[in-house]
Amino acid sequence: MIDLNINQSAIDLQIEDLEKAAILMLSMGEESAAKIFKRLSREEVQRLSRAISKLHNVSTIEAKWILQQFFGQYKQQSGISGASRSYLQRTLDMALGPKFARSMLDGLYGDEVQSDVQLLQWVPPEVLGRFFVNEHPQMQAVLLAFLPSETSSAVLDTLPQSQHDELLFRVANLKEISEVVLQELRGTLERCLAYVAEQAGAQVDGVRQVADILNRYRGDRSQMLEMLRLYDAKVAGDIEKNMFDFDTLKRQGADVLQQLLQEVPSETLAVALKGTDAQFRKVVLGALPKRMAQAIDTQMQGQGSVSLSKVAQARGEIMQIVRSMVEQGEIEFMLFEEPVVS
Repeated sequence: MIDLNINQSAIDLQIEDLEKAAILMLSMGEESAAKIFKRLSREEVQRLSRAISKLHNVSTIEAKWILQQFFGQYKQQSGISGASRSYLQRTLDMALGPKFARSMLDGLYGDEVQSDVQLLQWVPPEVLGRFFVNEHPQMQAVLLAFLPSETSSAVLDTLPQSQHDELLFRVANLKEISEVVLQELRGTLERCLAYVAEQAGAQVDGVRQVADILNRYRGDRSQMLEMLRLYDAKVAGDIEKNMFDFDTLKRQGADVLQQLLQEVPSETLAVALKGTDAQFRKVVLGALPKRMAQAIDTQMQGQGSVSLSKVAQARGEIMQIVRSMVEQGEIEFMLFEEPVVS
């Protein structure tokens, strides 16, 4: 419990809303706030400092209401604005000493920026790449350092290959980001988000979404698809294709795969498996006799590069066989991950 050395009602209010304690700390000045910080645990200092750092434009009316609850009376003062890093730096210096205060603030403000950068992982890498290319290499490196590694790698692939070694070297040499650079990074993030907003609106794959809904539909799926065909036969066909997606093969048990693959020509399977990951191939080929699986794997290696259209055609043929076998009741095909119990 955070002990603010004031009446019990104020403590209760603080527990209910940490932001109220943050506003109180801002209102009492640096020296008084430092005395409070000295009485708190490390975790409490972190929680309260985080709340203070996130305050923005607290009005006089709001401040009056909070202070009345803490002290029972209010002394007229102007509204409170969010604490700057310099305010927290001076206050925590007095409470903890410069070394610990600096370390904590670096983590606090660094985490805040990192949280903002994480939003970019939802942006298509090619869009980020078009924005990155106009930024200074050092800012590119900082952004790559804060992004999740998967996103950073995808963005790096969109940039000129001749720049990759320099960028990775810059990232590897980053150890501490100064407040000046963090401020520049915030400005860069604002520009980036504005650029992203101009590039594209929200993308929704409605056909795939309906396919997923129908895969989980407890009613008569065939009848529902027939109803959809009355609206638009092409859309209904696209939905049905997405319901029986090639990726669903990895969800099937060995018995279903064995029965299905008996109907699939080995040449077609070898082409369809091109571009799949190792785990997918392990599941599918694992359902075949060892010699046959090795033969198909050898056939895949000997094919070399195969066009995407040819791979898509082979996969479509296999899923057409699946649909036919399902309609005839020959196999029980799992279209989506179902919860299981032991």
